Amino acid sequence: MDPNKNITFELEKTVHFIRSKTLEVFRDNNFPVSKEQWLILERIAADEGSNQKDIAKDTFKDPAALTRMLDLLVNKGFVQRKASKSDRRTFDIYLTVEGNRLVNRMNPIIEEQNTIIETSLTSEDKSSLIAILQRLQQPLL
Repeated sequence: MDPNKNITFELEKTVHFIRSKTLEVFRDNNFPVSKEQWLILERIAADEGSNQKDIAKDTFKDPAALTRMLDLLVNKGFVQRKASKSDRRTFDIYLTVEGNRLVNRMNPIIEEQNTIIETSLTSEDKSSLIAILQRLQQPLL
């Protein structure tokens, strides 16, 4: 089979390209977090006070892996855990002042990278691509 006509191969190649470019942006800007940690910070910033279970689900992390990542982010001073008011067995997660500063510094750079990646797409292309990718995910869920 011609690998250039294989959807899985093309998807993998695209993901590899985007990961490489993203890592380059992180290195060039001396971001103090990994791409994986950034995804967690971005999710927390979008909905501060979320519990670990919801963050794990939304970022496709198993709860134990998320706990380890949150430990690292707490140690770096970017997030804090607070006892949940609704369930004493869980913690709600918040950005610290430093975490907010980092997200505010990183957001425009990450957005610029996303814009660069999307420059070859029209808005119709982007909408179609997202719809197609979501359809491809359905049998896998």
